[in-house]
Amino acid sequence: MQDNGHRMVAAALIALAGTDDVYKVVEADEILERLPAGTSMDKQALSAVIRDLRGMGYLDVKYFTPDEYCLLVSPRAAELTAREEERAKEEPADPRPIMSAAAVKRERTGSGSSRISVFFAALSGSLIGGVIVAVIAILLQKFAL
Repeated sequence: MQDNGHRMVAAALIALAGTDDVYKVVEADEILERLPAGTSMDKQALSAVIRDLRGMGYLDVKYFTPDEYCLLVSPRAAELTAREEERAKEEPADPRPIMSAAAVKRERTGSGSSRISVFFAALSGSLIGGVIVAVIAILLQKFAL
């Protein structure tokens, strides 16, 4: 339900403001610095994520400006990050089933009989289409002219 951006912002807010029952003023630049290095989020996207988290009940925002937020982080936000971490641990790294080398080669190249059958299907389709067009052209020439 929550994407990676929501989880990363929630983790950064927990690190900065904690989950105690006290409103804290946090600057947007501080939050953006806490996000992982590969994240490309600006202040507008951060504001949208914080509004989403507030709507989901993970934050309570007293006031906000484009550069700072006065907010209270709910203990539910910690459950969100913990649940996402557990889900990531449970999922295997590669969800594809393990296949033998011969099966991988067949999957990549296709079997020889399927290639031949596709060739003959395409050939017969083009021949039938050509015959239909020729019949229509002959009928038009005979009756229309």
